[in-house]
Amino acid sequence: MRLSLSFAVAAALLSGTEAAYKGFNYGAFFGNQQAKGYADFKYEFEAAKALPGTNSQFTSARLYTMIQHGTKKDVITAIKAAIDTKTQLLLGIWTSAGQSVVDNEVAALKSAISTYGTKFTDLVVGISVGSEDLYRITPTAIANGEKNPGVQPAQLVKYINQVRTAIKGTGLAKKPIGHVDTWTAFVNASNSAVVSALDFVGVDAYPYWEVQHANGIGSANKTFYDAYRQTVAAAKGKPVWVTETGWPVSGPKQGQAVANAANARIYWEDDIQYSTPSPSFGIKGAGDLKAVNPLFSLSCPKPAAPYSWNARANVNSNSVSSSFVSPTPKPPISSSIHYTAFGPTFSGFPQLDQPRGLTPPFVAPSLIVPIDSSDPNKVIGNSYSAQISPTRSTLFVFDVPASLTGLCNLVLAFPPAFDPQYMAPLQINSPGGIAVSRLDRPASVKTSATTTAGGRIVGTVPGLQPGNKYTVASAPCAAGQQIGYKADSLDGLDISFFQMTLPALGMFMEQSSA
Repeated sequence: MRLSLSFAVAAALLSGTEAAYKGFNYGAFFGNQQAKGYADFKYEFEAAKALPGTNSQFTSARLYTMIQHGTKKDVITAIKAAIDTKTQLLLGIWTSAGQSVVDNEVAALKSAISTYGTKFTDLVVGISVGSEDLYRITPTAIANGEKNPGVQPAQLVKYINQVRTAIKGTGLAKKPIGHVDTWTAFVNASNSAVVSALDFVGVDAYPYWEVQHANGIGSANKTFYDAYRQTVAAAKGKPVWVTETGWPVSGPKQGQAVANAANARIYWEDDIQYSTPSPSFGIKGAGDLKAVNPLFSLSCPKPAAPYSWNARANVNSNSVSSSFVSPTPKPPISSSIHYTAFGPTFSGFPQLDQPRGLTPPFVAPSLIVPIDSSDPNKVIGNSYSAQISPTRSTLFVFDVPASLTGLCNLVLAFPPAFDPQYMAPLQINSPGGIAVSRLDRPASVKTSATTTAGGRIVGTVPGLQPGNKYTVASAPCAAGQQIGYKADSLDGLDISFFQMTLPALGMFMEQSSA
């Protein structure tokens, strides 16, 4: 288990303002192996809320275990501290220690439910069964000196099902269950059964450790985003929560990665600790968490205009929302629980001048669901990326706020070309245009080409060109309603893009000034 508070992003990739939860990972003990008690957790939770420059947004905590350190199966005192500080929780079940320990973890979980009732269960945003257990059984982990045994995929599935059974009929019955691991574990096909058993996928992604890739701070966003995209591709349509990420403020050089506060600020690092491990991913140095100043500014960069431009993804996945970096993009990565996000603000791409941008107020889609006419029964789910080609269309769902009245424009934002040194969030394989239809019924995460509702074309764009914002259609705002659109390829268009607002890319709804 970790000795420090790691920043988390759960709900992978969302903006700090949009994320429902933001927080840190909290270990069960200090660097000297001393167990944290109630007062310690309470103090840490309060210190997280008091971080300067954060508007008291860090109100969530990810735990690695349900057991108080040094006991057999006593409930971890972090639960009572969370209740007393109104801290949201992504629970953890420690599984890299065998069946008997998992049994004790489950016993502690059930004890917490019976002891604290809804005061506890209402704070829970999800349950992670295990943390990096699949990574630990790899040759890489063993070569790196990993001492915890890890878990084989078949056994991990049994643990996941054990937890599902344990929470049936309780206040946690409807909470999403996931597993946290490295992106390399999820893209390994031998772990496919684990992904199938989950409600959400929690990924730990640290560019600092990616020594086999370009991993200097200048490549960190690309390296992170590459890992995230590969995880999404392997997630079988399950929501992806970024559960851990960050950049160390101290420690040895790893490949091209240099650990210092300046680079951590660039990456917008994430954790706090009393002791000082190496490498240290702390946002504060050793000492009194409330008294010691952060090692770098935690405030978000000021937008160039009077409104924010932030990456948008996982915002409405069925997992939890926010930063832990689900459960939703940080300065470069904020994390929360999806935690929609485990989200912070993700500046996963180089900052570009804002396109002749979105006109506030605007609404981003809550669901982005590709469908495939060549495989009409296939359910792709909420991929957070649009795919538009001769065989693939994408369904966009908007939750229109009641405050959006009058005339609304459906717009497609196409930013200027991205710097080729970065992995672009927009891929154009073949030029062309789009045709957009208003659907009779909005899509869901389970919609396929076969089950897509009928509709009528409301607008077309004959030829898409970078650096433009297109008004596709105008109509009275459907205030307080959920509406759906379908984007189809015209003239052979073949593109994919990651819906985001930093810079603006994708479909948006704006209130017309006309």
